Amino acid sequence: MRIPALALALAILSGCAAYQAKPLRAPALAALKSPSHRALAAAARTLRVPGLVSLPLDFRKPLTGKDLGVIAVIANPSLRALRARERIARAQVFAAGLLPDPVVQFSALKPYGVGSAGRSLALSDGFLWDLSRLVTRSTDIRMARERAASVRYNVAWREWVAANEARLAARQVYWLGAEWRIARKASALLGNHDQVLARDAHRRLIGDRQLLFFQAAQDALRMKAQALHRALKAARITLNGQLGLPPWATLRIARPTRLRGVAGAPRSLFHRAVSRRLDLVALVAAYHSADQALLRAVLDQYPRLSLGAAGARNSSGLSEAGLQLSVVVPLFNANRGAVAIARARRAALFKDYVARLAEARAQIYQLDAAQASLDRELAGLKGRRTRLARTARAAGTAWTAHALGLVSYLTLMQELTAVELKMTALRLSRAATTLALVTATARPWSGGRS
Repeated sequence: MRIPALALALAILSGCAAYQAKPLRAPALAALKSPSHRALAAAARTLRVPGLVSLPLDFRKPLTGKDLGVIAVIANPSLRALRARERIARAQVFAAGLLPDPVVQFSALKPYGVGSAGRSLALSDGFLWDLSRLVTRSTDIRMARERAASVRYNVAWREWVAANEARLAARQVYWLGAEWRIARKASALLGNHDQVLARDAHRRLIGDRQLLFFQAAQDALRMKAQALHRALKAARITLNGQLGLPPWATLRIARPTRLRGVAGAPRSLFHRAVSRRLDLVALVAAYHSADQALLRAVLDQYPRLSLGAAGARNSSGLSEAGLQLSVVVPLFNANRGAVAIARARRAALFKDYVARLAEARAQIYQLDAAQASLDRELAGLKGRRTRLARTARAAGTAWTAHALGLVSYLTLMQELTAVELKMTALRLSRAATTLALVTATARPWSGGRS
């Protein structure tokens, strides 16, 4: 008798999980180390994220915006944390499919007092199993699966957003660097001639107002160059953080090519985005999960039935055996509160979905208009810069040959510098607008590497 009981106990214990303590600080600090280039390249080849493309990473060459976007998806610490939550959702699906454990009861009562002589122990045992879980099991599984799908789509959406944010951050680093070099070069040009300008002013060849104008322009350019250098440093640190790299890491970034604009009428872009945007798909899955939760709460209103077997032996030695039935009677219908909460949660998710649709529609219309406006402004400035650059080259040649005054030459170079700075800033604004529209419309990446 002891051997079967011991075997049963061991079989039960073998299915139990074991606990192991895990420290926090030391492993967390070790996890700050970014993956190796080889690990990143291997992960990039097998990347499976909706809308993105897998790329062969080559760290011997300057990295493109899409290269950095893929690295961000792989190594971004926030995305790693989100993917860990996705594992929690999958574990909840597993838990929802488990059957309830049976309840085993046993009691032993020893007779005592007057008349207890010759009486034996009164024994009773029972086996009880909650059958109501069988009724709600399929609903629990559907609810957990929809919740897991919502988490999975939300993770994929965040990966999509992070990849495009890294593409924009790469462009910010590049164009801020270009703008900084333009401002520094223009400031150096004025600095190289400040003594000549001061001498000409002393000789009354130019007026004091012209001298003050060029001195103020030089100060403004120097301050702008310093501000751009600070912004460039901050942009590099931001990009490193998005890629899971330490702040001091250095990256070689390729010159970005012009982004292809998102073509199409805003209305059609919005309707395509409704089915493409994974944050919207995640809300649909969350709504379905809430709908199943409401069904689960309604099912819990009905009587809960437990069925089992029972046996007993009274103190006279008479043994009995039979079935055991347990019913929870919903006399006060205490589950009405859970039904009300589930119904309100489903209604709130419906409102959330409508609000997200309205937000997405407004964002797409606004970004489409901004993209068109920036394209027109850039096209006008491009023609102006071409003419100014041609004139500046001719003016430089004329000034070298003493056929043009220094003031006229520097004034022309100032105008060219202002146009180049504005064009560089507009290119960054246009890239930010286009990438925001790519994100908002969930337009898949093309085969290029920009």
